[in-house]
Amino acid sequence: MKRLREDPSRIVILGGGRGGTVMMEMLCDEALTEVVAMVDHNADALGILKAKAMGIATYQDVQKALVANAPCVAFNFTNNEMVEEIAYGVLGAGGVIGGLEARLLWRMVMDLKDAKKDLEYQATHDPLTGLYNRRFIMDQLHRELSQAIRYGFECSLVLMDLDHFKRVNDTYGHVVGDVVLKQVAHDLKRSVRTADVVGRWGGEEFIVLLPHTSVADAQLAVQKWLKHVQSTPVGLANGELLDISFSAGVTSLVVQKGQTVDQHIETLLEKVDLHLYQAKDCGRACVVGHTDE
Repeated sequence: MKRLREDPSRIVILGGGRGGTVMMEMLCDEALTEVVAMVDHNADALGILKAKAMGIATYQDVQKALVANAPCVAFNFTNNEMVEEIAYGVLGAGGVIGGLEARLLWRMVMDLKDAKKDLEYQATHDPLTGLYNRRFIMDQLHRELSQAIRYGFECSLVLMDLDHFKRVNDTYGHVVGDVVLKQVAHDLKRSVRTADVVGRWGGEEFIVLLPHTSVADAQLAVQKWLKHVQSTPVGLANGELLDISFSAGVTSLVVQKGQTVDQHIETLLEKVDLHLYQAKDCGRACVVGHTDE
């Protein structure tokens, strides 16, 4: 008992099924607790496998695990009365949380996980298009450019602006404008590679970060996206088909000695914005970039 008073945060999870696994993952993120062991009679249980990957001790024998680790609390997610009795015998009634209490805790944990995922999604995604938002894109720019600068990787950036989008809103209304934005976003998500990061930069502007990609290859990719968007008109409720196109600027990272990552990001954004306006000046529905950057 002395060890329990000195180390009150030690937790043992009984049951490597879904409930025990979720509880283990949650408690591992909690600074006030330490999961010291996972117990399940099945050596291939999900919780056992995840515990091993996380460096947590695993057991198939309940009594051995509790005696060896002397936890403050054991969470029993086995729904096995015999397991509960063994745990009570080692820790006492106050040292075991199981039955209805364990099920209620599991439900609360699942609700918290869902709420956390929802908040994380809202913090990183644009609510209309479902693409990444400007804040997340900036974070990814910093991460990817840091890697590219350090290891000499190529990295390109694309900025796109829907052509005559104000005319769409003025003629058909903002509801149709939203439909256009969502369709273009959907097409972009399906067109980019898994490693690419696509987001809504603001208004009718979209941005794509292409790691390990030269400006020439990025231009070829954007040309394909443009052709796809142009060949996929937006269908309106009255049966009318609305043709869509975009102008795009493309640039790539050029490492400058003595500059910080933030300075490289600023330069990259300035260049891609310049090329976008050059594309508009060229008559729109085109892609502008320079391979000598």
